[in-house]
Formats: sequence, structure tokens, C-alpha cells
Amino acid sequence: MGVFGFLTQEIAIDLGTANTVIIMNDKVVVDEPSIVAKDIQSGKVVAIGKRAQQMHGKTHKLIETVRPLRDGVIADFQAAEQMIRGLIKMIGTGRSLFNPSLRMVICIPSGITEVEKRAVRDSAEHAGAK
Repeated sequence: MGVFGFLTQEIAIDLGTANTVIIMNDKVVVDEPSIVAKDIQSGKVVAIGKRAQQMHGKTHKLIETVRPLRDGVIADFQAAEQMIRGLIKMIGTGRSLFNPSLRMVICIPSGITEVEKRAVRDSAEHAGAK
């Protein structure tokens, strides 16, 4: 781990079409549906995971629910990035003076293309991965 090991946090993410699971310290810390609710006018995320799933089909026309993953690959890059960021925030690293840098391992299907691999890598990097 080294002298500055406390500055890095290691997590594993399983991006699934139905559910996304985040594991930290050999424990499942987040297990949420892979769905995002967005405001159509502003583009801001309203809800992620279970809250977004509860909104699916029950909200007014200005809020839409999006499933950013289809057949195991990212179909909506921005929604996937926002979903990853929101799910990482759900981890709850505790109160500290700074946020540790994240070291991520992300599970992806073996048959995806290089472009799809790059999309997953870019989403993770924009969400704060190292």
C-alpha cells in the first residue's frame, strides 16, 4: 500500500444492463438498478438507481428515465458517466478533509469492441477514476 496508501481508494464496479454493483473492501457497498432519471429541459440528473426506477413511467413528460447500458455496453455515454458518478457518491467515503483518488476495476463483457472499451474507460476517468 505504501506511505500514501490512505490517499487512494480501490473499488470494483460491475456495470450490468439491469444492475450495477460496486464492491469496496470485499463488501458490496452499492447494488442499484442501472437507470438514470433526467430533466429534459436542463439535462440535469434528477435520480439514479432505485429512485430513478421508481420514477420510470410515473413522472410528468419533462423527466425521462434512461438505461445507459444495452446488451452490456454503453449506449448513452453521458448518462453512463452521470450514473457512475452518482453511484460512486453513494459509497459514502465518510467525512474527511479531502476525497481520496479512486482506483477502479470495471467488469465489461469479453466480446465488446475497442471503441466500446474506450467509452467505458472514458466514462470512468470522467467520473474520477485513476
